Amino acid sequence: MTSRHSHHKGEDIFHLVKYDRENDTWRIKPRALEIIWGGDPRYWNLSAGEGPAELLQVSWLEVTGKINLSRFLKKGKEYMVKFRVELRPDNFGWGNCPVYFMVKVGEQTRLWKKAYLKLKSYGQVFDVPINQNLTFRVPESCSSEEKLMFGMYEIWKGRWKGGLVIHEVIIAPLLYV
Repeated sequence: MTSRHSHHKGEDIFHLVKYDRENDTWRIKPRALEIIWGGDPRYWNLSAGEGPAELLQVSWLEVTGKINLSRFLKKGKEYMVKFRVELRPDNFGWGNCPVYFMVKVGEQTRLWKKAYLKLKSYGQVFDVPINQNLTFRVPESCSSEEKLMFGMYEIWKGRWKGGLVIHEVIIAPLLYV
């Protein structure tokens, strides 16, 4: 039986977006994200509460989120966005299929990065984009209404894919080493 709503609307519940004061890092749980086809149990398995979201099968992968810039992030500071994910042993459809990651601050231009998930071992939790930072700077003059938007996409190949687990999205200060 399918749900009445095929897409999962991000839930605005405080415990789904957590601040780690020690590391100045935000952790956003999957239920706080917009997941296309996420409301249909044939395509996604969304855990209750803070658990992961498991992609069973889709041909259109679109997972997005947004947060208020001035409420959550420090003006003038540079951050990076990472999706913490895992590939199940029975994953499929990821070979030679790039996944695109996007970040957009307010009305600024979108910044895109791509990654190939198949490069990682099964059952291993890892952060994407791999070996590249999806970074943004919070403007000094951002309004209280400006949002940070971010997303993970594979909508262009039209290929069925599955076996991806999304544990959380992490927004952390960019550290120069």
